[in-house]
Formats: sequence, C-alpha cells, structure tokens
Amino acid sequence: MITLSRRDVLKTAASAAAFGTGISGLSFPAAGAAETITAMEWGDTYITAIKQIASKQTDVDINWQLHAGGSAAILPKIKATWPNPGIDLLTGWDVSWQIIAREGWAEPVTLEQVPNLADIPQKLLVRDDGGNIINIPRTLSAYFWYYREDAAPFEITKIDDLLDPRLAGKIVFPSPLLNSNMQIVGLALAKGGNERNMEPGWDFVKKLAQSGNIGRVANTGSDIGPSLDSGETCLTFEGGSGAIERGRRYKIRSLSKMAPETGFKTFLFQEGWCVLKGPRKDAAMKFANFAIDPENNAEFNRSIGAVPVNIKSAASDELKPMLFNNEETEKYAYIPDWSYVSEQADAWNKRWEQEVVPLLR
Repeated sequence: MITLSRRDVLKTAASAAAFGTGISGLSFPAAGAAETITAMEWGDTYITAIKQIASKQTDVDINWQLHAGGSAAILPKIKATWPNPGIDLLTGWDVSWQIIAREGWAEPVTLEQVPNLADIPQKLLVRDDGGNIINIPRTLSAYFWYYREDAAPFEITKIDDLLDPRLAGKIVFPSPLLNSNMQIVGLALAKGGNERNMEPGWDFVKKLAQSGNIGRVANTGSDIGPSLDSGETCLTFEGGSGAIERGRRYKIRSLSKMAPETGFKTFLFQEGWCVLKGPRKDAAMKFANFAIDPENNAEFNRSIGAVPVNIKSAASDELKPMLFNNEETEKYAYIPDWSYVSEQADAWNKRWEQEVVPLLR
C-alpha cells in the first residue's frame, strides 16, 4: 500500500513512460574512490548538474548511466535481471515509486542513513506496504504546455488553439513514452474526462494528428529541445525544467497557471532517487544524502530549472511557473491517481501506436 497522498504533498510542499528497455553508458569511474556505485540519471541538463554536484565529494565514485526513453523504460530490464540489475541508485518520480514499491526492489531508507531527509517535507516520502520509506526526494516540478513567443504565429490562450491551422507543423508532441502520458490525460480533462475516462483525450489527439499541426513526435526528452531551439516547432508539453532552461535563451510563455475554462492543466510531481537492494546500498545512500543537503539541492535544482525539496534551500524567481500556493494548486493543478496511471503505460502506448500514429501527417 502506498501511503503518499498527492494532494497533501502538493499543499504541503509545492508552495515552498510506456515501457522499453536499455540504458546508455556515459562515463567510467575514476580511480581512488572508496567505493564505486552505478547510478542512472536523465540526460540533458540533469546529468550535467548532478555530475557537478558529484565532483564536490570524493567518498563515492559514480559510474553514470543514462535513461533511454522515459524513466519507466528501465523497469522491465530491472525486473528481467533481478536481483542483479547492475544499478545501485535509480532516478525516478511518482509513477516509478508506485511500481518499485509493488515489486519490493527498494532498500528501505532511514534518517540514520540519509539524515538530510529531516529537512524534506515528510509527506513527500513514499512508503511501501511495510511502512518503509523507499524514495529520496530531490526535486519538485510540473508538467505543462508552453511555447516560444518569438516563433508562435499567434497568442495561445485555450486548448482548442492546438487545432488552429496556423500551427501547422508547429507542435512537438510527446508520445505516451514521456510524462506518463499526462499530455493526453490533460486533453481528456479539458474535454470532460480524466485518467480513468480517456476517450475525450484520445478523440482530441486524433483530431490533432489529422490536422497536421504535430510537426514532430518526441519519443525521448532529447527530441524536444532541438526541435524548439531550431524553430522547427514552437509549442510543447513537458516537465517545467525544460521550459525554464529554454527560457534562459529565448522568450517562453508558460501555460501553467491558466484559467480552468481554457482547458489547460498543470500536473505537479516530485522526482528523486531510489536505492535498489544490493551490496552498495550504503554508498548509494551516502551520495544521495550529500546531494540533497541545502546547498547542493539548491544548486542542482537551480541548474535544471526546478524547485528544491530541502526546506533550507532557496528557490529562484524564474521558478514562478512551478511555484503554487494552496489556492493556485486547487485552481490550476490536477493530481491524478498515480498508482492507476502506473498500470496503464503499456495499454496507452499500444493505443497511441494503433490509433494515432497512422493519422499523423
């Protein structure tokens, strides 16, 4: 049983993907460290930021690996190779923790092992059915629509604008491999459905595919940035760190706090680590604890454009699109049933491939 309440999490803390397999190696451990762990990280700004944090300590050496596809893509590989998955420290988020808790892969985390957890809102901690903490939070973020103001042909103010012919080829749309398909859940919400009633969302995305407005489908996070950077597309849906990072280079309008009648919704979530059971669990926890101290947690999240979870860490003004007080959370945000969502990935991806991909122009 997962005891994390998403609504309680966001009220307490926010104010302060289909399955695939495979990983890609990034670096090799240097000599001299007391112990070497293998850690799986996201690419782009994430790996750059965490390697900078890691360079500030010498107790734990790290063999970095990169996720291939969404964060859920590695889970079947772990299942197939368990109990020897070759990963000690795994990055993930709300949906990942639901699956990992059910499988029993996580090493229980204690305050003795990770003392900096004392400075993280306790409602961010996910527990398995035995009451054990299984995650080490490091980031609060959000999924939402945003666009390049300098490249968009008009001001986008409502969800139906996605079908406007002036956006022909201008949308980079994530497949269900990314964001746990919150992009189509959001479309369902806009048209009267939700994660358990997805028909309105599927109907809308089929119209979008037929319109020709989807200029590129993103199957990995790295597909989005180059498309927007080049001007090939101007509008997308993804984690807010992408919007913040790109907003440092050109003008971005975030649609994260739009009136309910516009149809746009924001999905708030947390990211972090899970220490997998194995012989290097102590070293993995030691590094994770180091990385979430107030200074390091602030530096990491500042680099990736996200909100730190350590209550002693400062958040910069550029994070305003992802900073929600209680009233804003109620008005603009939606908290899906993450446990249910975690069970739908394969079915949603199959439906995308069978019903939407053939319609793309």
